[in-house]
Amino acid sequence: MPACSLIRRCLLLLAILALRTAPAAAQWRVEAWFGDAWNARAPITFTQDGQPDIKLTPNWSTRPWRPTWYYSGRVAKWSDDRGWAFHYMHHKIYLDNPPAEITAFRITNGINMLLVEKLWRTKGWELALGAGPTLIVPFSTIRGKTYGRTEGIFGSRYDLGAASLEAGVARRLKLLPYTYGSLTAAVTATTISAKIADGRAKTMNYALHLQYGLSLQSKP
Repeated sequence: MPACSLIRRCLLLLAILALRTAPAAAQWRVEAWFGDAWNARAPITFTQDGQPDIKLTPNWSTRPWRPTWYYSGRVAKWSDDRGWAFHYMHHKIYLDNPPAEITAFRITNGINMLLVEKLWRTKGWELALGAGPTLIVPFSTIRGKTYGRTEGIFGSRYDLGAASLEAGVARRLKLLPYTYGSLTAAVTATTISAKIADGRAKTMNYALHLQYGLSLQSKP
C-alpha cells in the first residue's frame, strides 16, 4: 500500500475514534521535550530537469543542538485513561555521505510534523498513535545549483512536502504538584518530497526518537 494512502486511512481511523470518545471530566496537559533521533538508511532519489537521476543509500545525522535544536511539544486533553492531542515534532536530517554531484543536502529547519494523536494509558504507561501533514524546510546545493529557504508555500520557508505516521510510548515521574518529568520513545515514518533546484528529492524517513522533558497538567 502506498505510504500516502496508508496515512489517509490512519487519519480516517483517528477521526472515527474521536467520534466514539465518551465525555468525562477532562485533564489538560502541556508537554515539551528535547531529545535525539536515529534515522534508517532508506534510499533517496534526486531528480533534476535534463540530468540523470542521483540514487543513493544515505547516511543521516540529526545533530540535535546545531545549528537548530531538535524539540517536540504537545497539548493533550485526557478523559480517564483516554485522550487526544496535537503534537508538534521538529525533526531534522543532514546527508553525511553526499556523492560528488551534491555539495550539501539537509532538512534542518525542520521536518515539522503536525500530528493528531490518540492517547491511551495502561499500567502507568502512556501510548500514542498519530498521523498528519508535515512541513519541511529543505536546503541543498546539487550540481552547483542551490535551493534556498524562501521558496516554499505562500513565499515562506516551508514546503508541504511530506506526511507522517507516529507511534510512541511515555513514562512520567512526579516532580511537583501538577508537574512531571517525562521520558518518551517514538517511531515515525515520513514520506518526503523535497524541492531542489530544477527538481525534487524523494525518500522515506524512518526514525527512532528518544525524548526527555516536562509535563504540566491542569488537575491531579
